[in-house]
Amino acid sequence: MTSCLVRSRLGDYPVLIESGLSEDLPSLLAGMGWSGRLALVTNPVVHELHGERIVRSLSSSGYRPETLLLPDGEAHKVLSSVTALLDGLLSLRWERGEPLLVLGGGVTGDMGGFAASLLLRGVPLVHIPSTVVAQVDSSIGGKTGVDHPMGKNLLGSFYPPRAVWIDPDLLVTLPLRERRAGLGEVIKYAMIGNAALSDLLDSGIEALGGEPFRRELWSLAISESVSEKARIVSEDEHEGGLRMTLNFGHTFGHALEGALGFGEILHGEAVGLGMLAASRVSERLGLSSGVSERLLALLKASGLPYQWPRNVSIDDLLRFWGSDKKTRGGKATLILPVSWGKVIMTRDYDQETVRKALLDL
Repeated sequence: MTSCLVRSRLGDYPVLIESGLSEDLPSLLAGMGWSGRLALVTNPVVHELHGERIVRSLSSSGYRPETLLLPDGEAHKVLSSVTALLDGLLSLRWERGEPLLVLGGGVTGDMGGFAASLLLRGVPLVHIPSTVVAQVDSSIGGKTGVDHPMGKNLLGSFYPPRAVWIDPDLLVTLPLRERRAGLGEVIKYAMIGNAALSDLLDSGIEALGGEPFRRELWSLAISESVSEKARIVSEDEHEGGLRMTLNFGHTFGHALEGALGFGEILHGEAVGLGMLAASRVSERLGLSSGVSERLLALLKASGLPYQWPRNVSIDDLLRFWGSDKKTRGGKATLILPVSWGKVIMTRDYDQETVRKALLDL
């Protein structure tokens, strides 16, 4: 088993990574000191694949699981979905000491975590991520929230879980496109400084993005990504500085998701294209050279999209881009690469440079 500890002002929490970990939830829960009633928050797709098995395991070990389903997909990542979940929990007369186990991908994790932060001013939360994006990124760090018509993740909170339990075997049931999409976040960690991941991707990106599922290779990619995320968020939990580097590719990627209509492109796919956009902006500003070519080669080898959608107008993109959470004084903070493995934060640019870089994609 691989493990690391994430530092948080509200309490440190462990991240455990092991194949088959989802089969051992009763003992993990007992180790946390929990018994009796708990909620399994998931979506219909994941519940059919994994949730029913987990409920049976918990019930046979003396737990009393209550299953609550969130709608599946980014298009449903809205405040009304969280409100419906809270209504369900309140109707069960939920108590502050009863934990929420959130089983699913980034959308389910963000909404389930947001609900946990609001219910009774905070109930215990455990993430059991079931997608690559969730396992390598979104389940760690305490960010929760929902989208708004004006932009992605504009409503939310910082609320750390009590634990994150990662089972790479859950990825076996993912469609290939979903698995590939998660590589966008893995590539991000390589580009912002994880040399071990860079080496792994250089030699294994095609295997990670193909079939059959390569358990050992994926476990390495997950462990390195988690280690990098844990290190950064432990130093900067509330995104005061260093943690903003984790948004590399996200400013443009989130704008692309919004401009296309949330749900039309997968988050990891948008991040990959967003990193490409940021790399081209960096090159136009004279901050770097050659980074976009190396990134483009990885996107192609992984099976991720590498061509900017032609049905997105630059004006629509810039409108969503202006609503980014990192905007200060009406200007977005950009995370740009200066070399492979090093990024900087800057607001020293003009919008025309950004526009020309996007037109070149």
